[in-house]
Amino acid sequence: MQIRGTDFSRLRQKLRELAQAAPLEIGAFISSEPIVKGSVYTLRRRCSKPTCRCALGEKHETVVMTASIGGKTRLWTLSADRIPELRRRTERYRQLRRARARLVKSQQETLRLIDAIEKARTVQA
Repeated sequence: MQIRGTDFSRLRQKLRELAQAAPLEIGAFISSEPIVKGSVYTLRRRCSKPTCRCALGEKHETVVMTASIGGKTRLWTLSADRIPELRRRTERYRQLRRARARLVKSQQETLRLIDAIEKARTVQA
């Protein structure tokens, strides 16, 4: 099978583009900023007191962090001074995971392109 020159050029161009984009994804892994695997959110709940404001619909709010440790989900109540720091750290963790997913997808596409280029260049004897 002989591949047309324009198809071959497109494959090579796409491979170059993927190679140039790779350093952008690597930045998330090079950073030394601490990360935390978990989620920070506001928990809204009612207590059991019938005369409390939450009985009328205004629920109590507590900022918490959850994380899975040893297969079990743990929940911690956060003090106000720790909330901004832990929000940043959990967001950096999510950014790292998204960058990892993009990098994996890019590497899979790179391998697909390399295989296509190899097939296009291989001459049947």
